Formats: sequence, structure tokens, C-alpha cells
Amino acid sequence: MILRRAAPILALCAVATALTVAQQEQPRAPLGPWLRSRLGMTVEQVAAVRLGRPVAVALATPVDREIQVGGAVHVRAAARRVADALQDVERLESGEGFIRTRRLSDPPRLDDFKDLDLPAQDVAALRQCRPGDCDVKLGTGAFDRLARFDWKAPDAIARIDDLARQLSLDYIDAYRRGGNAELAVYRDSDRPQFIAAEFADMISRAGVWPDVLGPLNQYLLGYPAVSLPPGAHDFFYWSLAEFGLKPVIRLNHVVVFPTGLAAGLQYVVAVKQLYASHYFHTALEIRAVVADDGPEPTGSTIVILNMARSDGLTGLFGGLVKSKARSGSQRGLEKALAAIKGMAETGGSATTR
Repeated sequence: MILRRAAPILALCAVATALTVAQQEQPRAPLGPWLRSRLGMTVEQVAAVRLGRPVAVALATPVDREIQVGGAVHVRAAARRVADALQDVERLESGEGFIRTRRLSDPPRLDDFKDLDLPAQDVAALRQCRPGDCDVKLGTGAFDRLARFDWKAPDAIARIDDLARQLSLDYIDAYRRGGNAELAVYRDSDRPQFIAAEFADMISRAGVWPDVLGPLNQYLLGYPAVSLPPGAHDFFYWSLAEFGLKPVIRLNHVVVFPTGLAAGLQYVVAVKQLYASHYFHTALEIRAVVADDGPEPTGSTIVILNMARSDGLTGLFGGLVKSKARSGSQRGLEKALAAIKGMAETGGSATTR
């Protein structure tokens, strides 16, 4: 995107109840009506999806600081292969806009962040940062560490990179111990942003496949006290990407959830943003893999639903910023859908070019 706090980041989650055996045995429901009713796609757009052309649409939301986009594309690959591609984040998040992406070890370790270098403009901004006035999103703990930093040291640039790597690991470790309660309270502006509360409210407003994704929803809200759903697994990764005026560092929690259904929705990959250095402060993405309609499916359909929030979407120029952010997010989603399709169908590297 073109303004601070307005970069395209994909996100969404579903509120739901538990799976039942009866639901697992239900016949496959046509996806077209769902795309029209939930995403508001036209008949022509649904037809384009089935022909393998990525389609993304903006979704209405009652929250003025929030953007929702959704999209879909048909893929000539089985659901399992598509789900595997969605988990290969280092290949998937490559190409135009992506500078570096690294999946973390289990458990994460400091060496996972060895090639995380702060962008030059962030280093310059950090020199001037104060609570309530900072051009990089920081929580209270980070400000405390920054206040003790020696900017006069001859190796200050190397040291600030080391501090960023350690803070990233510490943040992930705290989240792994305490879950959403450990998510940041951003104090880069005069209005603190409580990410745990934003995330919980975001989930409460979502409602996609409500009779399937209950276990996933409970895990995302209750982590780490809630056990993983049967067959599911999770991991973490960081990325450095440039979609707006500034490169953005993100820390993400990924949950891969096989639904266990014999037909229809087969896999869901949820990407929960834990931290972003700029732009959207809260974001969640649901990447769903749906088996094709018909008794002998020859492929799958990827459906992506996203929610993201930023205080930069409100105020005097909020409407203009939101319009640009929404259109940019649609274009970004269509590129992402094309990249996933190409990766799943060919087994080659993903690209958003």
C-alpha cells in the first residue's frame, strides 16, 4: 500500500461449534452458492474461479478501522498437495515484495533470526522513538530495552540488529508460554493498541463454516492452554516484506487444520499475525482448501478470507486511505492466489510477479 498503516496483509478466522460424525458423512455441497452468498461474488466471477482465474473481492465490515477481503481460485491439484504448498512459507512468500522469510525451529531459537536485519529507515526511526511517538510499532518492554541502548557505540548498527533478533525471540517465547495475554500493547502512538482484545473482537465478528472450524477457533483463542485439534499441527515464522513505503517485519503463528471431512472443506491453514512493525496492527488469514464438487474430483478450490485492522483507516483522511488499502489488498490477494495455484500445480517456486 502507499500510506503508513495501510499495507495489504491477509487475514480472517471463523467462529464455530464442534465437528460431528453426521457432518463428516454429508455429501459435498456446491461451492458456487457459498462464494456468492458469503463473498458476494457474481455468477461471472464464480465462473472465472472455476476456470482457474483468481478472483478477489472486498467484503463489508461494520468496523471502520478494519479491512476484509476474500477470494478464490480453482487448482488442478488434490487437496493434500495444495495444503502442503500452503505450509511451505519460505517458498510461498518469495518473489516480488518479499525480502526474506524464515520458518522457525521447534522450539524456536535465536539462530532462526540470524539474517533478520532492520531496514535502514527503522534504525533511523528507533533513534528518535519515545512511548507515544514512534514510527515503528513497539510495546512497553521494547521501549524499556531501547531506552538503555547505547547509540554512541561504534558498532551500534550491529547491536541494534542483535537487539531486534533477541526481542523477536523473546516475544515468540512469551506468546508460547502465555498465549494472547502476551501479545503486544503497542505504544507507538498516543492511543495504546491492545492486540489481544483486538484479536478476540475480530474473531467474534467472523462467521465462516461455523459448524466445522470450532476446534480451530478455540485453539487460536486459547493457545497454549487448549490442545491442538486432532491431526493439526502448528509452527512459527518471520518475514520481511515491502508492500508499501516501508519494509515490514512480521511474526506469525500458523495452524494447519485437517477438517476430517470426507468431502468439501478438507484443510484450513490459519496465519495469525503476532507482530508487525508497520501498518496493520492485527491480522488473521484463513486459507481453505475445498475439494471439487462432483463424485470424482480432479482438483481443488482455494478460498482465502482475510481481516486486518489499522488505526490509520480512520480520521480525516481515513476514507481515502481505506479505499486505497482495500483495492491494494484485492490486487495482493489475487497475486497470492495465482502464486499458490502455480506452486501447487507445478511444484515450482511461488512468485507474486
